[in-house]
Amino acid sequence: MYSFSLDSLKSAPEFTWRPIGRSDLPAWLRLRQAIEAVDNDGRPPSEAELAQRFTDSYVDMARGSMAAWDGDRMVGHHWMKARTSAEPFHDFWQLGGVDPEYRGLGIGTRLLDWAEQAALLLHKERYLGVLLALMDSCPMDNATAVELFRARGYEQVCWTHHMVMPELRAALAAMPASPAPTGVAFHAVSRERSEDARAVRNDSFRDHFGSTPATEETWAQFTGSPAFRAANSFIAYERGKPLAIVMCEEFEAHQKITGQRDLYISVVGTARADRGRGIASALLAHTLRVAGEDGYDTTSLEVDANSPTGALGLYERLGYQPDKTYALQRKFVQTVQPDSHPAEPHGRGCKPFGSCPQSVVTPSSPP
Repeated sequence: MYSFSLDSLKSAPEFTWRPIGRSDLPAWLRLRQAIEAVDNDGRPPSEAELAQRFTDSYVDMARGSMAAWDGDRMVGHHWMKARTSAEPFHDFWQLGGVDPEYRGLGIGTRLLDWAEQAALLLHKERYLGVLLALMDSCPMDNATAVELFRARGYEQVCWTHHMVMPELRAALAAMPASPAPTGVAFHAVSRERSEDARAVRNDSFRDHFGSTPATEETWAQFTGSPAFRAANSFIAYERGKPLAIVMCEEFEAHQKITGQRDLYISVVGTARADRGRGIASALLAHTLRVAGEDGYDTTSLEVDANSPTGALGLYERLGYQPDKTYALQRKFVQTVQPDSHPAEPHGRGCKPFGSCPQSVVTPSSPP
């Protein structure tokens, strides 16, 4: 199916190269666990989470994924996710990694080269005539990965922090009171309130780097995922108007490995017209108190290092601590000839939604 791209991989005859299929889930999970054990990215994978890629309408696993195999052992993987819009260009996300025991053999380089070819076809089917930019991320403390992207022509465009609250109960005891503003009420995100939450999400992220709207389809996939926790996700209202949201997930693989329950804060947003009123901080504090009552031990999130809303300071005041910094890497692939250098996406900062849905999930590992 991808003879043009597979040919470029045949220079490594010791490995077999093919797209990732559903029957490969156990091998894929073992690879992801091996990567996480060394890189410690804070998101231990589960088979159910990986299986979601096969039902995501913006992921084409048959044509947009590739794995390197040493016998029956998957030793490298790569997959891509399209965005919901392409204004002014299409940021096509790619995620992957290489088994730590197989790094230094050129697998990562070959996967990135394959991705440039594979992405072109998938991109043109969605956004013909629009400029394509490949997006990826890597931890700044992984010098080999940083150099790999630099050597392949990627540019660091912004940075995100993975933040943790390692002792939720202790943090709650020290957390100052954050009452809701007068007239504002907090409610769990039910099915009936889900569309209100999506509207707030889209409005609040319009000025964030690279953000594209969450469609009804992508929002349903997010809120319908096994990790989503509706009872721990909240929306603020004032006289029936939705103002702010905190959307949360829990990754059960984390508990199996660490013995602790972690509430992952996926999305925090306030409608633009209602910023500056302390609604988000009060809503997040409410979310964390409920999490403590529900038995969560820790909480974590990702934040744009240059958030236009000052989110980093908010999280630090509540007790979150920076754990790891990631660089978002971008490389333009010319599918049209722009008159000038392509414009930046709307807004500042760099926390795109869905980057699946979260902005930083599985950074590409060194070759």
